[in-house]
Amino acid sequence: MRKILIGLLCVGILAGLLGLEVRMVSNSDGQEEMELDLQLEEKDVGFVFLDLPNGESTYLELPNEESVLIGTGEEDSEESLFFRLKKLNVTSIDTIILPRFEKEYSGNVEEIVTRLGAKTLIVPEEGLDQANTQYEKLDVRIVGWSDDTTKELAEHVTVKVLPSPSTIMPTLSFIVTIHEEHQFFFSSEANEDIERVWMNDELSPVSVLKVAEFGTNNGTSQRFLNEIDPQVAVLFTRENREVSAQLLERLQETWIDTYRLKQNGAVIIKVNQNDYELVTVHFKG
Repeated sequence: MRKILIGLLCVGILAGLLGLEVRMVSNSDGQEEMELDLQLEEKDVGFVFLDLPNGESTYLELPNEESVLIGTGEEDSEESLFFRLKKLNVTSIDTIILPRFEKEYSGNVEEIVTRLGAKTLIVPEEGLDQANTQYEKLDVRIVGWSDDTTKELAEHVTVKVLPSPSTIMPTLSFIVTIHEEHQFFFSSEANEDIERVWMNDELSPVSVLKVAEFGTNNGTSQRFLNEIDPQVAVLFTRENREVSAQLLERLQETWIDTYRLKQNGAVIIKVNQNDYELVTVHFKG
């Protein structure tokens, strides 16, 4: 079961319906600012797909109170990234998961480590040497995730790493499963050949699909969509690139609730044992 609340204009209404807490805090100039708190219950998990102007970044809050950032956006989105994290009352990040090394995904790794104290950086196993060289000056533990392995992020939260054969650049695609019920598919490669490999693993239907490569038409095929049957699709924004019209048509014809962050704003999802709830929020900044 899911509940979707779209385009709420009043933050107070949003907070009441989704159980978010809104706080007014004073900034360094003595002016009041609004902050959101996900207000997760003991076994809840929170996802925030951040509406950056350029690049990909998802904030993940776990039941053990640890925080994960999947991607860090482009360098030119640094101000927008930290503004949104501040509005979410995020003061630290425990782990960064880097799905790709291109700047749209990795542009703010150094800033997250130095400003928010991230201690672990997870990268594709094939890119471990590259990461050790690229981030050797950072005080962070670098870990490689290999294909076809399952990791536990927290109690009731597991990650299955999908195979990524024959990719030019190291990539990390994976499925986050919560309470053995809700699956969030983070696809990082838009490639029909790789999608066929994934489908050979007999994929189950998923709750949410994070669409690969900012909505290019090279992948996310109709057969793939039919196989995983997502209820929700999320598309991040890449500067100077439009989402494929053919892809949007496929998503719409498959009756998938589609959220383009550039238009819809950040997508906040709270997941519990029985269902999930979704709202969109436009951050002003």
